[in-house]
Formats: sequence, C-alpha cells, structure tokens
Amino acid sequence: MAKAIKILMIAALLFAVQSANAEWVKQKTSTFSWLHDVFFVSASKGWIVGSDGTMLTTTDGGRTWIQSKRLSTDTILQVYFIDENTGWLLCERDIYSRGQNAMSYLRKTSDGGKTWDTIEFENAGRERVTRLAFNSLGWGTAFGERGVFYKLQNDGKTWKKIPPASHYLLLAGSFSDAGTGALAGAGGTIMFTEDNGLVWDKATLIGNTDARINSVFFASQRLGWAVGAGGVVLACSGGGRLWRSQESGTTADLNDVYFIDTHEGWAVGDNGVMLHTKNGGTSWWAVNSLVKHRLQRVYFYGRRGWIVGFGGTLLSYENGVDGSLSDRPQLTNPQQ
Repeated sequence: MAKAIKILMIAALLFAVQSANAEWVKQKTSTFSWLHDVFFVSASKGWIVGSDGTMLTTTDGGRTWIQSKRLSTDTILQVYFIDENTGWLLCERDIYSRGQNAMSYLRKTSDGGKTWDTIEFENAGRERVTRLAFNSLGWGTAFGERGVFYKLQNDGKTWKKIPPASHYLLLAGSFSDAGTGALAGAGGTIMFTEDNGLVWDKATLIGNTDARINSVFFASQRLGWAVGAGGVVLACSGGGRLWRSQESGTTADLNDVYFIDTHEGWAVGDNGVMLHTKNGGTSWWAVNSLVKHRLQRVYFYGRRGWIVGFGGTLLSYENGVDGSLSDRPQLTNPQQ
C-alpha cells in the first residue's frame, strides 16, 4: 500500500512539473533569423524584430503574426514604443556594406509603424549603440561601446552625444516609473540614477563584481534585478545603489530578466536556459524551455509573456493557458 502511494505521489509530481513546463509554448515562425527583441504597446498590438531586417507584427495579441516588408537587411536590435503612435527601432548596419556610415542608427515612426524615418546619432562613429532606455516621461538614453552615450533632445528627434556615464561597454538599461534607473555592462558595471538620468553614479556590488551584466530590470522604484555572464544574478532593494548576488543555480550566460511584479520573475540565457522565481529571486528554479538555442529577450504584457531568440525562436506564455492549438499564435505572410 505504501509503495502504491509513493508511486502515485511521484506521478502527481511529474504531472505538476509537466503542466508547469507546458505553460510556455514553442511557436513556428517560418524564419531562422536571430530574433532580438519583442514589445507590445497594448494587449493586442506588438512587434518582434531581429537580424536581416526581420520585423513581425501582431494586432490580435500574438495569435497571428505578420511578416512586415523589410525596411533593409540591417539588423534590428530593439523596438520600443513611447505610445501607440511613436516608436523607435535601434538598427545596426551590415559591416560589409555600411561604407563610411556610422555603425548604428535609428528609425522612428509617428504613425504606429506605418512608416519609418531614418535618424542618425549626432557625431556618430564606429562605436556600436547596444541599447535604448526610456523613462516614464519619454526621455531617451542610448549607450554602447566604450561608454558612448546619447540623450534624446526636446525636439523628439535629435540624439546628442554627451559625456559618458562609464567608459565600459554598456549593454542594458532600465527605469522605474519614479525616475530611478540603472545602466549595466562589462566589468561588473552598474551605474544608477535617481533623477531620471540627469546624473549617474557608480553602484556598489556585493558578490560577483566582475561579470558582464547583460540585462537590468526594475519592478518598482526600489526593487531591481540584473543578470549576466556565468549565471550571475544581482538584486537591489534600495533603488540601485547597492546590489547583492543571488544564487541562480546555473553557470550559463543569462541574457535577459523580467519581473511581472515584485515577486515573480523570469530570466533567460544561452542554450535554452530559463529560470523562474516566485519569491523575488531568493530561489530560482530551472524550467524546460523546450529549445536549445540562445534565448535573447523575455517580455510580458500583463500576464502574457513572450521569449525570442536565435534561429527564429519564439515562445509564448499565459497563466491558465494549457498550450492547446486554438491558443497558439500563428505566423502569416501578407503576400499569401
């Protein structure tokens, strides 16, 4: 009898694990592009961007994805919308065809993505711009190699080069709604601000202080997380001044982190690594991502989540969804 009960308990545990893993559903995207970013401006309208000028759009919450006509074959590293009409693409020119042009440039839309204008960074050179960060007021900051630093001016179009916050490679940035923010990058670099990015100061790190930081995210004015190379996870509880290591349970490089609230978050990385926490990072659990490719970005709008990555990888998630075919997003081609 005891043996039978034990078998039933093991079976129930396996079923629970399988059910939890089934919440993330792998989608077919009909592309092998390296998908770099995903962003939703509303519950229904979203974008996915990637290498070779790839841009996918949805107007029905991701149940149908449409391949947009390519603006170019340049890589699109990031997509961000300030509101439903105003959006930005961070682009990187092909090294073999850029000529004398700068490595990085932008495209801006003022009509919800119907048209995109090309915008160059002021006095741009060969340094790569790796990321854009916007605060709650719509003020933009761009940063990248050798600490290159730009600020969006009041005209909403000009990106002016200013003295850098750090001379290290900067890879990530995030603001809370209250103006607290952080920039992060190589050499364990984390810079913090408490005035919407007017002044940046070096943060204090306790634990792994040398790892490359690939992503930083604020769930509230005071609570933030950062992830990076070698499975490093750092957390702050005082608005970015002090960061302490958390045990991630992995040595794989982590590329992105996103928290739904101040307790529940996800981190993704190389080789399909996916981590989940429900206690603010005190404990991180490995989740079967169903893929072995590099996972680049994790993003949530409400309770619905998306992960994109190498080789056209696209995963979707929603609490309470069992992954049935009727709920699975599909990709369509506008030429069909």
